[in-house]
Amino acid sequence: MTITQILGIILYMMKQVTKKQRSAVTAIRNSKGRFFGLYTKQGSVHNAQLVNETDNYITVYDRNLGERVKLAKTSIEAVKIS
Repeated sequence: MTITQILGIILYMMKQVTKKQRSAVTAIRNSKGRFFGLYTKQGSVHNAQLVNETDNYITVYDRNLGERVKLAKTSIEAVKIS
């Protein structure tokens, strides 16, 4: 197997971020330091503020827990910014 084939298999097996999730991440980026409601596919709800973002993950500060939470972008269900 060549490296190109291996990379193709890896990319195929990785979960892809949906259009809805990309829209949610864009809204989070544009929150300008404000707190927002973040809903995940696992059912958790966070009153969050964006701390950091990488290609596959976001790190938010959860005001209710009082700690930073690292989440995969594929686990985002919805974002509510008031």
